[in-house]
Amino acid sequence: MTTMDWMRMPSVVTALWLLTVTATCAELSDAVVQSTFSPYAAGKPTVPGLAPGTIISKDSWEAAKDYLPPEILERIQQGEFSFAIQETTDLPVSDAYMEATKKHAEHVRIGESGELEGYVAGLPFPMLEPNDPHAGLKAAWNVRHRDFGDVMQVWNTFRLVPESSPPEREIENYYVVAYGMHRPHANGVNPNKWEDGGVLYKEFFHVVAPYDLRNSMSVKLRYVQDGYNDDNWLYTPTSRKIRKIILKQDEASYDSGFLNEDFFGFWGYIRACEWKLIGTRRLLAPVGVRAVSSTFGGRGNWYPVDPWELREMLILEGVPKASGHPYSKRVLYIDRQMFVPVYVLYYDQQGKHQKTLFESYGNPQYNPGNEQVRYPLWAGETMIDYEERLGSMTVVSKVNYFETLPDDFFNLDRIMARGQ
Repeated sequence: MTTMDWMRMPSVVTALWLLTVTATCAELSDAVVQSTFSPYAAGKPTVPGLAPGTIISKDSWEAAKDYLPPEILERIQQGEFSFAIQETTDLPVSDAYMEATKKHAEHVRIGESGELEGYVAGLPFPMLEPNDPHAGLKAAWNVRHRDFGDVMQVWNTFRLVPESSPPEREIENYYVVAYGMHRPHANGVNPNKWEDGGVLYKEFFHVVAPYDLRNSMSVKLRYVQDGYNDDNWLYTPTSRKIRKIILKQDEASYDSGFLNEDFFGFWGYIRACEWKLIGTRRLLAPVGVRAVSSTFGGRGNWYPVDPWELREMLILEGVPKASGHPYSKRVLYIDRQMFVPVYVLYYDQQGKHQKTLFESYGNPQYNPGNEQVRYPLWAGETMIDYEERLGSMTVVSKVNYFETLPDDFFNLDRIMARGQ
């Protein structure tokens, strides 16, 4: 069976979901909202041979062969990692986001330039029809506008780990992403404070250690118009100056396996790829982590080895338009309840599988202080480069979604002050 044959295998859940979507009238109904955000309302998925507690390893992989991409299954067959199976976790997004989807989704469309038109808040396109020539592009916009919360703060360590040696680099850092457009109002508060400038979100990155990089900081502005390039600024303690820089999306970040556009599954420009919706599948994925941080193990200590679970997912292919891009394509496997990529397969210019990215998301009930979180609760990520035999991973120490930031948090003069 080829990879493409595997991705096209029929799914009963897929057929029912598409039937619900296709039959929907112009007004977005409660049934569509329910099928989009509550795929497990009728019961948790079960598969013979994949009951909770089952171990998937090189000696016991047969039951999982139709529930993993061949590229990942091959690594298990080779003994690179193993995992246990747990019951599927229901991880609904926020009520405000679901209500915004219900209220506004029927007015959203793709414009002639490929940009969104009529979008206010929520999931832009809960109804993805397989015969729609724009289905792939719509899915990419859904990933862009997934429910990430208003503010996410992450304390973490970024590691570069060769296969047979200790980490060659560890960077402790504090990361913040805050949205200022297209967020639903909640509790009478309007979080959309950057509408006048057309800024969708802002990022702040502050290196805490090691000493040679300590207090290096950067700020990024991502504009709501995908045709606009990001604005990036960098502060270095040696110069004690902040300067504007040009950051190319297809270049490596910190000499790691990540390109700048790879984080969180896809963090680049939608315009940079031709998008194709391959279909939907029920698959195993590292979701519902019962800890603050994902546990890594297996070959090189690269793989997420917390229990995996059955999830309903979409498969989205992105082919870079630039001829000199390092990838010939990427294939995103997107959780259909949260609309976050949970793993991504990357192929080099010869079409060979080169890298795998795993994005882990946690169960709020096992994350102290975040029990009430109704956003995808990030638990870490790992990019495995098989050609370079290198793992690049983010090990999360703490995540906060509830703290309000000062209005001047991202101001450049504040960055300068932090570096003094």
